Amino acid sequence: MAITNDSVAQILESDVDFKHRRIYFGALIESFDESGSEFTWRSVERAIRHMHIMEFEAPAKPIELHMSSPGGDPYELLRLYDAIQSCSCQVKFIGGGMIASAATWIMAGCDERFLYPNTRILIHDSGWGESITPEKLTDATVHLDNEKFLQAKLNQIYADNSIMPVDFWDEMVKRDLWISAEEAITLGLADKIIAPRKRGSLRKTRIASMKAERDKKDMSKLIRMLKDRIYMDKLSKLELHIPEEKFDKALVVDNSPIEDAVVSAVPAKPSEV
Repeated sequence: MAITNDSVAQILESDVDFKHRRIYFGALIESFDESGSEFTWRSVERAIRHMHIMEFEAPAKPIELHMSSPGGDPYELLRLYDAIQSCSCQVKFIGGGMIASAATWIMAGCDERFLYPNTRILIHDSGWGESITPEKLTDATVHLDNEKFLQAKLNQIYADNSIMPVDFWDEMVKRDLWISAEEAITLGLADKIIAPRKRGSLRKTRIASMKAERDKKDMSKLIRMLKDRIYMDKLSKLELHIPEEKFDKALVVDNSPIEDAVVSAVPAKPSEV
């Protein structure tokens, strides 16, 4: 089926692709949600309603939740977490960029968790208490009791969805802890890294450009010019290298001409400008 203007508008404005059962967490259009990919009442309610529609239409088919998020309201994250746990569909998490704070609990709680290789994950406590400016000692005590309850609940979610016990998470969240996708998988917070494609089949022009003969004088001239632009007196000795490409027969390039202009694969000489 061809992509229509209506389907594109739906994805961009509503953050959902019903055809492929994908929810993109976080609105792109400010009029819908000024907080972007943060966990707010609006962003979470939109995601949950998309889930309910997909669950009603096909309760046995998976739902994909695509996310890159700096986090947000811990109570809204619990709302979304509970909705995922009660959903009859398998919920797959696909994360990239930053998965921070509230987003890490959602990642942990999904049925299957996939991360792109360069994803960075930030784990810390709920941070809710930082905004409290108590005017009364009793109010401060009430807020503190609730904060302890909330943090214990969140740490238990980590423990229930990883191979590490709750005591471990009690310690880890006391400071901002950045971990890699590989480390998240080792801890049991995620399951698999989305492997990059072998892109050599798509890079024939690029490979030819890389392998093209360079004039040593032109290269030296260019390097001196670049050094001067950043006011660098010395530059360590450099040796050119050609990146090794891997090929995937499943990747095919449509070589239909886009325009009449033909770009040579041979690098141009450096400009004085």
